[in-house]
Parts: sequence; C-alpha cells; structure tokens
Amino acid sequence: MDEQLQLLKDGNEEAFEEFVLKYRKEAVNFALNILKDYYAAEDIVQDSFAIFYVYRERLKNYSTLKSYLFSIIHNKSVDYIRKNNRNIYTNYDTSSTISPEEIVINKEKEENFMKSFNKLDENQKNILYLYAFQQMSYKEISEVLEMSLAKVKITIFRARKKLKALYAEK
Repeated sequence: MDEQLQLLKDGNEEAFEEFVLKYRKEAVNFALNILKDYYAAEDIVQDSFAIFYVYRERLKNYSTLKSYLFSIIHNKSVDYIRKNNRNIYTNYDTSSTISPEEIVINKEKEENFMKSFNKLDENQKNILYLYAFQQMSYKEISEVLEMSLAKVKITIFRARKKLKALYAEK
C-alpha cells in the first residue's frame, strides 16, 4: 500500500485509475447512504475523486486512502444537502436468492431492523454505516466525520445499545 500511496502522491495516472476502480462502488454506496439519490451520489463521487487527485498532497494527514476519500465524499454530501435544503430518509433494499419462506422471514427481519436503524439520529446512522457496512476502523471514521476518536467509540457503543433495544421491541 505504501508504494501505491507514493504513486498517488506523485500523480501517477495508472495508480489513480486503479484506486478509482477499487473504491468507486463503495464510494457511491456511501454517498447514496447519505443522499438517497443515486445520480447526486454519482456526481458527488466523481467530484470527490477529482478533488482527491488535485489535493493528493493532503494524503499524509489521513491514515488510509479510503478515509481521505470518504471524508471528501462526506463533506461534499453534507454541502449538497445544505445547498439543496433536502430532507433525507433512509430506505435500504437487499435482494436474495433463497427459498420463498426464508425470503419472507428475512424481509420481515430486515424491515424490523431498518425501522429500528432509522430511529437512530443521523450521526449514529452515519457512524454505524461506516463501521458496519464500510468496515472502517474507528480512526478512519473519526477522520471521515472530523470528530474525536473517543466520540466515535462512544457513539458506536450508544448506537449499538440503542439499536439493540429498539430491535428487541419489535
């Protein structure tokens, strides 16, 4: 990874292309989680990759390439929401290829989970999304959301506890 980092810092176009191909899908999913608009998410991600490339010297301030990219996406998404004064709602959809009975049971569980998840505040949802779905470390999350490591840990702990209690109510 150190070699790729150095190549990116030096402006190597092949390394950047490889980086884009590796993280594009995750980046769009992250932006989509915040914006709930696929086309806006695509635009934000495209702009974010451009910003990443232009300001690649800032990489030294982040622990990973992914955390730097996701911090750009997060900030641009928040700016987009503010600029467009949009109310965002959460709706996740997954597909499955298991038996019809299992599909119904899993769909019910998923709906109950998502109802519980949606009752969390936006900050808790964003942090849990990065932690659980994007598998980011606490340090990466603190960099992306520009908050202290301790606050990230506390928020994840409280959000998990609240989510467990909300899910148990169903």
